[in-house]
Amino acid sequence: MALRRKSRRKATKPSGSSGGRARSSGAAKAAGSGGVVGLLSDPRAMRRLLLAAKIVGPAVAAGALRASTGVRGVLDERRAKQLGVPIEDVAEYRGAAGEVQARIVGLRNALHDLRSRRGTDPSVTRFVDGTIARLGELSAAAAATATMPSPTRRSALRAISADLDDVDAQLMAYLVGPRAV
Repeated sequence: MALRRKSRRKATKPSGSSGGRARSSGAAKAAGSGGVVGLLSDPRAMRRLLLAAKIVGPAVAAGALRASTGVRGVLDERRAKQLGVPIEDVAEYRGAAGEVQARIVGLRNALHDLRSRRGTDPSVTRFVDGTIARLGELSAAAAATATMPSPTRRSALRAISADLDDVDAQLMAYLVGPRAV
C-alpha cells in the first residue's frame, strides 16, 4: 500500500502547481529562458557549477600554468638570441638599455680574449686598456638613461650605440688585421 501511495503522489505532483519538484523544474525553465540570471539564481545549478569548477578547475589551472611557462621560455630564448647572451643572463639585460648593456658585455669579453691572445704586443695592450675604460663610461651612461624621458633616452642610446659601433670596428681591425687594398 505504501508504494502505491508514493507512486500516486509522484504522479500528482508534476501536474499540480505545489511541491518542490514542480518549482525546481519551473526554475530550470526560468533559467533556460532567463539566461545567466536564471542560472545564477537556481541553487541546484549553482551547486552543479561549483562542483564542476572544483573538479575541472585544478586541471585547467595546471594547463594554463604549463602553457604560460612554455610561452615565457620561448620569449626568453628569442630575447637571448637577439641580445647574443646565454639564456640564463637574459634577465640582467631588460629595459630600454638592455641591448646596449649586452653589447658592452660582449665587447668586454672580446677585448679580454684579444688580450689573452696578443697581450705581449704593446699597441694591443694600450688599445684594450683604453677601450675597457671607455666601455665602463658607456655602461654608466647606458645605466643613466633609465631615468630619462623617452625622447632623450632614445637619442642617448643611439649615441652610445654609435660609439659601440666605432669600438666594434676598431676591435675587428685588431682581431682580423687591416684590410689589404
